[in-house]
Amino acid sequence: MAIAVLLGVGSPAGASPSSSVALRIAQYAVATATHDRPAHVVTSADISNAASISTVNTTSLDPVINVGDLFEYPRLVLFLDQKTFANICLNMPDTVGGAPKVIPCPHQAQGLWSGRAGALAVSNRAIAAAAAKGRAVSGSDVVAAAKIYGVTLRHKPTFQAGQGGVVQFSTLVEMGLNTKFTVKNCVRFPKTAYGIPEPVPC
Repeated sequence: MAIAVLLGVGSPAGASPSSSVALRIAQYAVATATHDRPAHVVTSADISNAASISTVNTTSLDPVINVGDLFEYPRLVLFLDQKTFANICLNMPDTVGGAPKVIPCPHQAQGLWSGRAGALAVSNRAIAAAAAKGRAVSGSDVVAAAKIYGVTLRHKPTFQAGQGGVVQFSTLVEMGLNTKFTVKNCVRFPKTAYGIPEPVPC
């Protein structure tokens, strides 16, 4: 499937005063994970907890992409500054007690995240339409939902209701005037009615 997405270019690492706050949140999350019993590598729950503490998150940063959200970037966290709309990215350690690092936000990761949102919107529409007819989703439901969203299918899914299947969504991402690239997101459709679409590695 092809979905066109236009994204703004995020602020580079260190360009926003909020970078220090993002790092403070990450360091608090590391401390939480390290002092737990047993100690563990930082999880998305640790990040979300740290971000919810107003004395730690003093600029209202929102963790838009959390640890484990993207298969291709498993340790990436992307914060959105709700006042300036700047993006701040960190690479979280994959070892207990490791140090987080502020990094430039990967365009590929931003594109994957936006593309996944579009893919899931089409997927949920297809599943809901099938459920309204009293059955599980089929490939034809996905095709119909894609048409509603103006999405062009490169390879039409052919699975029948009750079979489930995986559909690949190709997203054309445009960032600024000169940056264009394509990302792929895959979604597994459920075998049962009213099921939940699941992002899977392509």
